[in-house]
Order: sequence, then C-alpha cells, then structure tokens
Amino acid sequence: MKRRAWGVGGAALVLAAFVLWWLWPADAAAPVTPARTPVVRTKAPTPVSPPPEDLEPAHSEGLVLRVVLQGDVPFQGEARVGEASISDADRHLWEVSKREGREGAGPERLEDLANVLEWRPVEVTPSATGGTLGPVLVPVVPLYRVVAWAADGTFWLGDVVLEEGVTTGVVEAVLSARAPTGVRVRLTGVRPEHGPFSLRVVRGVSRDVRDAERASELLPVIRHVAPDIASALADGTALPLPVGKSLELLPLPTDPAVGLVLRSAAGRESAWVEVPLREGRVEPVVLDVGSLFPEGVGEAVTLRGKLELEGTFRPPEGARLLGPGDVEIPLAQDGRFVVSGLPSWEPSRFRVEVASPVARRPVAATEQAFDFRPVPGVRDAEVTWRVKAYRWLVLRMDAAMRAQIEARTQKPYPVFVLQRWRRENQWELASAGAFIQEEDGMAVSILEPGRYRLLVSFSVHEVYTSTAADVGQDMADGTVTFQVDVEGNDCEVLVTDGRKPVFGARVTASSDVSSLPPAWGLTDAQGRWRLGRVRPFGLHLEVEAEGYAPWTGEVAEACRRGGEVRVQL
Repeated sequence: MKRRAWGVGGAALVLAAFVLWWLWPADAAAPVTPARTPVVRTKAPTPVSPPPEDLEPAHSEGLVLRVVLQGDVPFQGEARVGEASISDADRHLWEVSKREGREGAGPERLEDLANVLEWRPVEVTPSATGGTLGPVLVPVVPLYRVVAWAADGTFWLGDVVLEEGVTTGVVEAVLSARAPTGVRVRLTGVRPEHGPFSLRVVRGVSRDVRDAERASELLPVIRHVAPDIASALADGTALPLPVGKSLELLPLPTDPAVGLVLRSAAGRESAWVEVPLREGRVEPVVLDVGSLFPEGVGEAVTLRGKLELEGTFRPPEGARLLGPGDVEIPLAQDGRFVVSGLPSWEPSRFRVEVASPVARRPVAATEQAFDFRPVPGVRDAEVTWRVKAYRWLVLRMDAAMRAQIEARTQKPYPVFVLQRWRRENQWELASAGAFIQEEDGMAVSILEPGRYRLLVSFSVHEVYTSTAADVGQDMADGTVTFQVDVEGNDCEVLVTDGRKPVFGARVTASSDVSSLPPAWGLTDAQGRWRLGRVRPFGLHLEVEAEGYAPWTGEVAEACRRGGEVRVQL
C-alpha cells in the first residue's frame, strides 16, 4: 500500500524535501501515472497554405497550430492553448543535473520546465469523433500546452514541442480523450434543522516524489476546468454541498486518495473521510451526517457584550476588540458589541489591544485575552469584559541619584526588578507591563493590588532594595525610594592550579535574581578577576579554563567575609 501525506500543500512539501534546488514553475507539468502527457515533436513543417480570411496574422513567423481531439462523441466544451517558454537558468540546471547523473533531481523531460506565459481560448470545430482545435496562428515558442474539456469531465491534455529552427509551417498534434478522476458525494441522514452543509477537500499526496509530481501535472487543468475545486485544493475553501443531490468533484489530481471533511452550517467539522482514487474513475461516496457528527452538528451562538476599562463604564481609549481568527469586532462608543456565528461546542478566544500613548502613562496592558465559553443549549449569550487597569508603583529619585546611577553603571544596567510580597513571608518576582522613565523617577505598572518593592541593580552583583509600598484598589500611586549605602565589600576572584595562577580563565557571575543579565571576564596573569562591589544577594560563579574541569559555586558569603573568592581547578 502506498503511504500518503495529508494536506493541501502536501505536494509542495514533498517537492521541497526532495527537489530543493529546483525552481519549479507555477504551471510546469509532469507526466501522469500511468498515462504520460502526450508530447508531439515537430519534424519537417507542413507548407502553409494561404491562411483563412478570418485568421489575421498576429506574428510574422507564420506558425499555425492544429490539434485533433479524438473522442467518442462530437466535442462540446472549451479549449485553451498556453504559450510556454523555458528560462536559460532552468535549461542550464537541467542539463547539468542530467550530465552529472543526479538521479531523481528535477523532471525527466526538459519540456516539463516550460512555464506558460499566456493562455488563449481557441475555437474547436466538432466532428463525429471529437473535434479539431484551430488552426490558430501562434508565436515561436519552445512548447505549446493544449487543454480542452467537455461538460461531462472528459478532458484532453498535451504538449506540442517545437523543434529547434522551425519558424513557419503547420504544427500538428493528435490528443486522445481522458476520463476524469474524481468522486461523487451524496449526503444521508440530513434533517431540516441541520441547515446547509459544505465540504472541504484535501489531497492525499503520495510520499513518492515522482508519483506526487505526476499527480500534480493535472493542477493546471483543474484551474481551467473547475476553478472552485482548484481553490478548495489550494487554500481549503469549502464547497457548498446540496441536500438531496450529488456533488461531483472532478477532475481531481491522480493521487492515491482524497480526504473529505464535512462542515455543518454552524461551522463544526467532521472527522476526515479517506476515499481511495483510481485514475479515470469517479468513485461514489455516501456521507452519513449521524455517523460523522455523533455529538450533533452544533449550533451558532450570538454573543452580545460590553467592554469596559476597570473602574469606568467605557472601553479604554483606542481599544480594538479582535475575535476568532483576529477578525476585528466593531465597538460602540460605550463599548457594546455583537458577534454572531460563534461555535456552541468549543470556547472562542477574544483579544483586546490597547494602544500605548506617547506622552503619558498607558492605562492598561497593550493586550489582554478573554475566553467565551458557551453554555449548552444557549444560543444568545451576554458578557461584560473588564480590561484590567494599571496601577503604578513610583520609584522617586532626585537629580543626584540619577547622576550617580548614570556614572556607575554600564549597559544593559541599571536594571529595575519588580517584587511582590507573598503570604509565605517571602518576596517573589512579579511581572510588569511597563517601565516608564519620568522626570522624578521610574513608574512601574501593576495589575493587582498588593505590597510591592523594586530591586535597583547597578550590576549583577550590586543590587539595592527599595522601600515597600501597598498598592490598593483606589488606583492611587504607591511611592518607594532607595539609598546607595556602604553595605557590601569589594571582591575579587583568584583562580589557581595548586599555587600556580591560571591566566585567561573565563569567569561568569550570575545572580539568584534570574532576570539580571550575567557578567563575565577573564583572569589576568596573577589569576585574578575583579568583581567589584558585591551586595548581600545570592551570587553564583562559574569558572572555565582550557584543560580543566569546570568549577561552579555560590560565592556571596565568601565575598562578604574576606572580599576574595579562591577557586582551585
């Protein structure tokens, strides 16, 4: 049994994995299995009789194309001729690959690299056994691609290759009719309250690259014959499925199988139904609604809601409400909105985007999410969503303090870290959506009431703690300060091998405050690296040197006691 990979873009994935170097043209075709695309190579050109009066010469070369379409009944349908060319780059790559024997790389025939520049409708004169396309004046190009189709799905497809040097004469070809590959879908178990159904069609592409290429050869035909099916295969567009009638999906690519997904009026989708395909056959398929939707086809829910900024009765200024699929939902001035067609069988996620002002503090986070969870049996629901408003913790700093910070820090420092007091009698990191530099300090956003403080980090090992403040429900700012005190010692790291100093050892210092960027340096000829002032916070050290096993350890206590960390490798 052939293995298959499901997906609309399955053929493209297969080609990308096996033929990565090849610039595959959009309309390039490959042979179909087992039937090959007919290729007619011109030989000695047929002398041109004076063209019929209704054929005005469009090209000075004087080439005329005539194609016999063989069939069992007189032709009734449409036909197109595509004028194709092969780029010099594609021709060179193909010749090199064949010369160097790259098995499986690129198409087998140079003609398969032809890219159709223009498709033109062409008249076909019916006959008892099909019809005759043309004669029609054509320009001199390497290849002509001929596509014709009838209402019952029968089609003709072939390439006419122009021999090098031919510029005049009659280019002739004979193409045989080909029966389409497809499925005929019928619904059962439909009740009036279900509403209309639609169908998604998914290619079951072979994992064999050659089979995938040959099946994809029919895609240009499908784009002409059945553009709705081409869209369904390419981008997942659902096709309307009539109740009480059959839906014919043809022609389809000659893949090993096709996947069908039934979609209810409410948008609920069934499990995939795999239908094996046989080239030139139309397979009957019966889809039973009850079996495919054991939990019901679902209902569409209408949601009526109101969006408010916490503490107000209006939405945040400039807010945007985005529904499933990031579709923007119109908001009234008072924040009211209506959304129809939401699924009743699963939650729907909404997002609120709030633009940040340039000259003042933002009122809320730039994005907040809300989930709507439908109640079974309720088709009209109401909600009120409140966007959490920012509270602010403000670190007051005078001009002298700001100057001292600027003089004693290097980028990326200083770093400000927000902490919140927990009931377990400990400080923990807290998230903050905004840090706003203001004239008299730093304003930090807070979403929930509580007791907060800030860590002000001059470096990874010099961290100062602010005072604490309670930020409550009243939306008033909490104010804190900090001082640069004398607590802490200057500290050095000494790396040795026995009594011998280790030169060039890499020392990395990191804090137990995880959000602080680490610091690193190399030991000098005496095996020393100066940390600088170390404040009483946890400090983790890692030492690496060529030819030695890595060393790690906690060193804050050693710095506090003697101002030196001795590392023996």
